[in-house]
This record gives sequence, C-alpha cells and structure tokens, in this order.
Amino acid sequence: MILIVTNRGDHTADWLVLELERRGASFFRFNTEDYPGDMVLLWTPESSTQLGDRRLDEVKSVWYRRPVAADPAIWPDRDRASWALAEAREALLGVWRTTEAFWVNHPDNNRAASSKLEQIKRATALGFEVPRTLVTNDQESALDFLGSVGDSAICKPMKDGRLEFSGREGIFFTSVVDASALEKPESIGPEPYLFQELIKKRFDIRATVIGGEVFSVRIESQETEIGKVDWRRAGIDAGHAIEELPEDVAERCVQLTREYGLRFSAIDLVLQQDGRIVFLELNPNGQWAWVEQLTGLPLRSRMADLLEEAR
Repeated sequence: MILIVTNRGDHTADWLVLELERRGASFFRFNTEDYPGDMVLLWTPESSTQLGDRRLDEVKSVWYRRPVAADPAIWPDRDRASWALAEAREALLGVWRTTEAFWVNHPDNNRAASSKLEQIKRATALGFEVPRTLVTNDQESALDFLGSVGDSAICKPMKDGRLEFSGREGIFFTSVVDASALEKPESIGPEPYLFQELIKKRFDIRATVIGGEVFSVRIESQETEIGKVDWRRAGIDAGHAIEELPEDVAERCVQLTREYGLRFSAIDLVLQQDGRIVFLELNPNGQWAWVEQLTGLPLRSRMADLLEEAR
C-alpha cells in the first residue's frame, strides 16, 4: 500500500491520486489537518502502528507531500494549544521515524536538505557553479558585498518566504537590492539576510529529479518584466519548454539529490548570458504538476512508478 501524507487542499496530490486510481493501486491518503482531532493514533514498540483505521505495517511506500498542522482551535484552552500541537507533531514524527518503508522523501531528509547555506557548500563541492553569496546581519558587510558584485544584488529568504504583515499574509520573493536601499538606517534588522550576486540570465531552468531521472524545462523568465528576477512572479505567463541539460549537469542534479537521501527534488538553475549553468537552490518538496501540465513531461507517471516499485 502507498501512504500519501498531505492536506485536503493539495491539488498536486489530487492529480497523482487520479493516476493511482486509474492503475488500481492500493493507497491511503492521510490529510494531516485531521490529526489528532479526528484520527486515533495507536503506537507501541512491539506492534504495528495504527493511524485512523489503517495499520502502517501494510505500507510499502510513502509520498511525504504537504503536511499541515491541525487547527489549534480544537483545544479550547489556548494556553494548552501550542504545547498540545507540539506534542502531537512530535508523536507523528516518531511514527515516521519508526515506519520502515520506501520514502519519497523522509521528513528528516527533507529537513536536512532544506538548508540553503549547506546546499551551496555541497553543490560547490560537486562541481556546480554557484553565485557569490553572503549571509549577514551587518549593514557595513552587506554594503561591501554589494560593491564587490556591482552595487546591486539579490536578497532572498533562507527558509520561508511567507510572512504576515498586520494580520495579512505576504510573500518575500527574491528581490533586487542596491546600495541606496541598504544605506538607510536600520535597513537590516538583527536577523541575517542572504545576499547573492545578480546573475545575468538567458532563462531559468527547473530540473525535477524523480528516482534517477532528471526532467528539465526552461522558463522564459526574461520575456516578462515581473519574472526577470524571480520567475515565480510570472507563473505560467512565462514560456515553458523542455530543455535538455548537459549530461554532467544532469548527473550532478541526481548526485546532489541522492547525497541528501532524497528520491525526489526540484532544483532551480540558471543559464547565464555567457552560456554557463549556475545552481541556485534545491527544494526537496517542490511543486511539479504544473511542469507536466505545461510541457507534457511524464512526471506524474514516473512518480507513480517510483511509489509502486516498492510494492
């Protein structure tokens, strides 16, 4: 049986489920917002874990997709809610750590692979070219870095780009910063920021690694004004087309994925104006359905194959 760990609003999971149903595959979808409020958990070291009405000893492969936390409102006592949520999360993490299965990907490996700083060091060691980078909370050091890379650079979040401003949610996209912005008093707070040199692009590349295969597309980010720095701003308005990677670059993508113990990753690359390919970052749980929907690459079929191979 295949276990899908996600949430009710995950449309990529919906899309894969259609393929698994078409194949007649045995699977169980666990929407994590239902836990612990509407789902019983039973675990002992001697017997199989029970999650709801399912026994996890039947699980041969797990697609750990997009889990979300339960609504704290299920605990009337607000002071207790944060503690209870943490306890529920810790129990579930223990379940995953004691579930022997084929993981795509195990949450511990996802967490290890999510450090942008560690990615840069590891990608460099594998032979990728990476942008010059500085992480700092020191204004003077940031200004010196900008001067060394041409007086402008990009700034991006190291972990989560979702922010709340006065109760409203916003997104911290990769953005260009220049010296005039950083010269303002308190332009950098006590928190550190990640700065990188601004790459002159021909286009962006998304390389999706599934198992030992690489499926890559070019994203014509430079054809749109809004997507030039961060192609996500343009979304599907930027042109997409299949882009064959050089063999050595594709091999590095697979090797980087495997070094983290992953069986899936979404890797962002850039083709510079001079023709060199630059590594930006790896997302161990990136979106991929839109790639197939825009280009026809068989990602859904390959993901289903990967999960079924463990049966």
